[in-house]
Amino acid sequence: MSIFRAAGWAMLSIGVPSAASAQAAGAPTTNADQPGGAATANESPEADVRRDPPIIAYAYAAHGTEAKTYGVQAYGLGLVAAGQDAVLGGGGAIWGSPLRGLTFVVDGQRSLSREFSPSAAAIVRFYGSGLEGFSLGALGKFKVDGFAGGPSRDEVEREVELGALLSYRDVAWYLDANAVAGQGMGADGETDAEGRLRFGRYLGTYVRLGVDGQVRARASGPRVLPNGRSWDFAAGPQATIAWNRFYGSMTAGPATVRLVSRNGGWSAMLSVGAVAC
Repeated sequence: MSIFRAAGWAMLSIGVPSAASAQAAGAPTTNADQPGGAATANESPEADVRRDPPIIAYAYAAHGTEAKTYGVQAYGLGLVAAGQDAVLGGGGAIWGSPLRGLTFVVDGQRSLSREFSPSAAAIVRFYGSGLEGFSLGALGKFKVDGFAGGPSRDEVEREVELGALLSYRDVAWYLDANAVAGQGMGADGETDAEGRLRFGRYLGTYVRLGVDGQVRARASGPRVLPNGRSWDFAAGPQATIAWNRFYGSMTAGPATVRLVSRNGGWSAMLSVGAVAC
């Protein structure tokens, strides 16, 4: 990135009046200023990141969302596998950032275990802006959804999770990587570890194509999953389309989450949402 582009982004981010005046006068932007090379007169990297939700399916963005930005998302879940009935679920989430570097996410769903599973998370960003380059953050989360929960209702418990978050953004690519550890609050005190990864490419201003997924493993404790395994995963291609303040996303692929048999399965998540800033 040239020194002139860097200076221009810095002026835009602090609201320099001369930059705002130039944009109001219809000053043209270059293709390099837009994700995937798309040029529009009213878009900017800062506006794009303000509309970016902190989570769509599995991985969290380390930068969360920008201050005074709020959003809502509704989603449906589906799981099919040989040897068991198909399962449908879904729910919704709201998020917001009351101040710079802090984002809250509250979620409630009917999980694939056919249980109500609420959660509340906080993302703290301590490095990076989310506009370009790397960002680092931390995750704290409380949820009612045990690792070994399944259709057999083997385990449903309260759990506290802590995680380290890494994100990367440039004009063409994005990456979110999470390392998370969970501690059950039940009598057995089970612990588990999980990794979440999301990456892909901007195809113009409105379309993103990539992959999103997670893998989890029991670290300690006597209980295993209903199918006898001590690990599970869900991952697949993800397509996201955004327009103005609205977006829709589909994530689908192989999964072993919530299976009661040792057969492989397929999961899908359809999300729609809107962002206000």
